[in-house]
Amino acid sequence: MKFSLPESDPSTVKSKVLEALGGRELGKIVNFDFAADNLTVTINKLGKSKLIFDQKHTGEGLVYTLVNEKIAFSHKAFKGEVVTKLLNVIEGVGGTIIET
Repeated sequence: MKFSLPESDPSTVKSKVLEALGGRELGKIVNFDFAADNLTVTINKLGKSKLIFDQKHTGEGLVYTLVNEKIAFSHKAFKGEVVTKLLNVIEGVGGTIIET
């Protein structure tokens, strides 16, 4: 999975994503942690799953590439549905999905 965002500041991205998740059920179980060079998405409900993305700065903003995932057994059946919802949030804040 790979996506891009037009912003070049991870804190701006985090604010937009958290605002988009604000009233959604997904926002209650998903946490976005932006570090210096990566993004960790943690899903915490009946188990804990993590998606770790490498962060690269480009001339047009930021590109995130999935480099590691740890999916809880209880989440495996719903992984596709949750990933689709996350990608919809990314697109909703101006992101572009490069590959799934």
